[in-house]
Order: sequence, then structure tokens, then C-alpha cells
Amino acid sequence: MTTDRLKYSFSSLPSYDTSVAHTHAGMSALLDRLQLDACLVTSQDEFISEYVPRRNSQRYALSAFDGSAGSGLFLSRATAERLALPQFVLFVDGRYHLQAETQCDPAYVSVEKLGLGVGIWSALTQWLVRYGSALRTIGYDALRMSVAQRDQLIAGTAEAAFVWTSLNAREVDRAIELPGWQVDRPIFGLSKAITGTTVEGNLATLNARLNAHLNLNAGQSAVCFVSCAADDLSYLLNSRGYHIPNASSHLGYLFVVGDDVALFLPEGCERSPVELDYPRLRVFRNDLVGLEQFLVRFGVKHVCYSADVVNCAVPDIVRGVWPAAQHTHFSPVEAMRVAKTPEVLDQFRDAFARSSDAIAVTMRWAKGGEPGVRHSEYDLSRKINDEYGARGALGLTFTTIAANGANSALAHYAEASPEVELTEGELVLLDSGAYYEGGFATDCTRVVLRRTQSDTQAQPWQREIYTIALKACIKGLVTRFPADMNGDEVDGQVRDICRARGYDYNHGTGHGVGIHVHEGGVRFALGSKYGLVPNAVVSVEPGIYEQGKGGVRIENIVVIHRDDEPGKMRFENVVTVGYDWDLIDLDLLDDAERAYLRDYEQQCVARGTQVTQCPLL
Repeated sequence: MTTDRLKYSFSSLPSYDTSVAHTHAGMSALLDRLQLDACLVTSQDEFISEYVPRRNSQRYALSAFDGSAGSGLFLSRATAERLALPQFVLFVDGRYHLQAETQCDPAYVSVEKLGLGVGIWSALTQWLVRYGSALRTIGYDALRMSVAQRDQLIAGTAEAAFVWTSLNAREVDRAIELPGWQVDRPIFGLSKAITGTTVEGNLATLNARLNAHLNLNAGQSAVCFVSCAADDLSYLLNSRGYHIPNASSHLGYLFVVGDDVALFLPEGCERSPVELDYPRLRVFRNDLVGLEQFLVRFGVKHVCYSADVVNCAVPDIVRGVWPAAQHTHFSPVEAMRVAKTPEVLDQFRDAFARSSDAIAVTMRWAKGGEPGVRHSEYDLSRKINDEYGARGALGLTFTTIAANGANSALAHYAEASPEVELTEGELVLLDSGAYYEGGFATDCTRVVLRRTQSDTQAQPWQREIYTIALKACIKGLVTRFPADMNGDEVDGQVRDICRARGYDYNHGTGHGVGIHVHEGGVRFALGSKYGLVPNAVVSVEPGIYEQGKGGVRIENIVVIHRDDEPGKMRFENVVTVGYDWDLIDLDLLDDAERAYLRDYEQQCVARGTQVTQCPLL
């Protein structure tokens, strides 16, 4: 059953439901054959994508957990017996504690639930050191692990003296009979009117920043820039492709030497037509020999890439071409991409205006229903999908979260069920987003009280957590933050509103938004050193989740601007979806919050995006 009826949907994709017992048997046989005690298993594909379809996710195949983040360690039978553990050890952050617990069979999977601010790879490293005496030989899939992840693991476990084995021929995929991924959608270009840039201009900026970082004069020494990240490719080439669910970007490996560009389409996307109007672009379709023959013509002495977004196999390609070239872990693309052009910001404003309208219509429907008609979580996800489509949306930016009652306490609940009815008096949460013509992501979360009968009233705990989460969101939206503040400090100021009332949440306060719904360069989260970048687009989304009862997350998206007051930044809110006043405790609001909400709801009334009547108007 699918809710994706948009142009760039994957509704025709055959479903894939794992048999963990079967995949464990195949993986065990592989480890025995290679004489490995364990093998790292990531949530990623070979492009280090965040959202990977089930049929191409080794982690899902071996655990049945399908969240967007979470990696693990598969143990040989002998190692698992020595440690008295299931064969798969899965590491997940706070967003997925409950989902992983629900989806994973403890006979096969041990779930390591990480605390706030604890990274998955740091936790994996610590686990390996802790159990180092029971392990010696460890494998990893070089195509599905980034250089940074591998290097962190090896450096962090040096005292254990593990023997690491690189698997670079899809051995794991074959062992577990993973269906894999094949896409043949065209890779097409966008105009300067949409992006505000050209390919030539993007490459000129890229090369200038590479040379500056390496202290080279232009033309002094050939530099090759390499990336596997789909949003890097789509940014630099002004291109889109909708190659995987929840992304407008396209797959491939990019090699840039000056003004020359090689786009390598490996197995899985080699059939995709390339419709880009850049004369110095060469396309290689799973033809590694042809790629190497093209690249060897350039006298490259420096190779630059982000270790975070390049898989471990790609540097080996360039080492085979330029064995003496110096490798530098540096990419300017994230910083180039995060500060949006005026044209891109206009695309965002238009996309969020359309999305806000779709969400408001859907939330009014979710709240009031239709007389005598039963509605389910699945119906809610289908409703927002159709409303997006009616406003010109092309695809979804992530799997819609449509959650009723206790399911709304699962921060990234993704199993919108036709069996779970939207229930009178329960919280109903909708977190959704869409792509429009420009291929820039939208994202917004709203919660309403299901109220089809006039005498239904919110429970005190529902009003309390909704109002406190709303107060925290307002704090993030209206505060003029110091220009030198970082994402950790912004997160703290918003989070403190919840903490002052005895609540907290196991996720960051905000993520960057761009070609992908989660974009680097700006982030409001514990430990984030990213600054407040002018013209960056970022979410503000505090939440409160009461396990077994229900949860609230209120998410708006803002553009960061320099304020008229020197040394300060202000946020431009681009979401106009009203709030549910059945869930707001006016006594918990101060005068400034009331004034803000009065103005905000007046905007929603003017745009037709009010959800319930505001008593302040």
C-alpha cells in the first residue's frame, strides 16, 4: 500500500520485507569463508545517502529496522556465543529508540540506545574497544562506509590491534541476497533563474576555494575535486534527477579538474540519460577503464574531497590514476551550498507557501474528520500527499510521519497504518514535506487534537506539552541571536524552555534544509559548531514525547538574516500553518508570546492557513 502518487514516486517499486533469519545465515557464511570475527554494517548506500530504500539497505536486511540513521556490527556465530549476544548489534540515536525496539527481534538484534549528543560512530568505536579481547578480524564494505567513518574506527580502536579487511566487490550484498537498486530517470538541468548560479560559476568558485586552501595560484598545479554526495553533484551541476526516494538529487561520482568534469554512473544508475548542457562534461556509464583513461590525461598533484561523504573505494580509483597525488580531506561545497542565493530563497518561499496551504487543509481534516467516516493514519498520509500534488508537488522529501495517539511519541514513526484509526481526543501528529519545480525541500510538523465532537476536550497533559513545545519554538523563531553564536548555543536556549518545565527531547532543535531535507553547513544541536550563516535555511523543531501516551513536535523553517541591530541575527519564518488552540494553555503564555501568536495567526487567516480559531484575534 502506498501514499506516493506524485510524479517522482516509487510506487511501482516491488516491496522488500526482510527475513532476518535468512540474511543472518548468509552473512554468517560470508564471515566464516573470509575468517572474520565481525563486519561493520551501515545504513548507507555507496553514495553515503541518508535515506536508503529497504531493498538497498544492508542494515535493514540484517535487522528489520528501517529508520534513516543507525548502523551496527554483525558478529560471527562464534564471536556472538563468546559475548553471549545476538549476532547483530545495532546502534541508534534518541529519535529511534522506540522504533528500533519495536522492529527488531531481540533473538537476532541487540539494540544499543545512544544518549543525547552521542554519535553512532563514537559509540561503535567505544563498543569495539570494550569488547576488543573477543575480536581480531573485522571487515567493512568499502562502498558503504565513508573515509571519515573508517578512519575514526581504525584510529579509535588502535589499542585493540584489529586486523581490518576491506570488502569492495559487493560481497555483503551477494551474501544476504540484497535486491539492490536500479534507476533510469534522466539527470536534467535547472536554469540560472531558479538557482541563481551557473555550472561555470559554481566550478570557478569551487576551484578558487580549493586553490586558496592549498595555497596554490590558479593554474599552478592541477587539483581534482571528488564527491559521491548526491547533493554536491546536484548543486555543482545545477541538476536534479529524483533517483532515490526522498531526494530531488541524482546519483553518481563526480570528478572535477579545472573546468573539466567527469560524471561516473556506477552499477544501479548507469542507464540514466544525462540531459545537461555543459560542454566540458564527460559521462562514463559503469566504465571504470574509460574513466581512468580520461582522468590520466590531467597532471593532477592534489586530490580534494570531504572524508564524510566519499566512500572508501573512490579514493582508490584516483590513487590508481595518480599514485603520487596528495590527498587532502577538504571540500568547500557545503559552505558554498548553505548560503542560499536570492533566487533560491524565492524558490523556498514559494514552495513553503504551497506546502503551508496543503498542511493547513490536511490538519483541519485531521482534526475534524468527516461525519460518519473512519479515518486512519494511512488516510492522513494519503491526504497530505494528495494536497501536495494538487499544488504542483513532484515528490516527497521524506517518508510522511502520520501518527495517532501513542504513536506520536515515536519521534520518527514511519509506519502510517490503515489499521490505526485517528481517535477522538488523541493527539495527531503530521511531519511532512514536498519538492516542487526547483527541487528544494520543504518540511513542517504540526499536531492537532482529534475533535469530531463538540464536547471533546484536551487533557491537561496534552495542553501542557503542546504549549511548552510551542513556547520553545517561539523562542527559536523570535530571538535575535548574537551573530557569533553557534548551533549548540541556539539549541540550548530553545531546549531550556522545555527543561525549565521538566521536559527534554532526544533530537536536535534544527537542521539545515536545501536540496535535501537534511543539509550540512548549519545545525542547531548539542555539540554543533556551525555558526549562524546568513541566507541559510534551517528548521526550529522542539518536541516533547510521553511514551505510551503521545507526543508533540512543532516545526517551522526559517531563513537566517543579519539583523538591523549590529552583531545580531534574525530569523524569517517561511511556514504559515496555524496552531491548534484547543491545545494551547493561555495561562502558560507571556505577553510577548501572545503578541507573536496574535500576529502569526492573523497572517494565517489572511492566507487561509488557519487551523482553528485563535481567541487572541
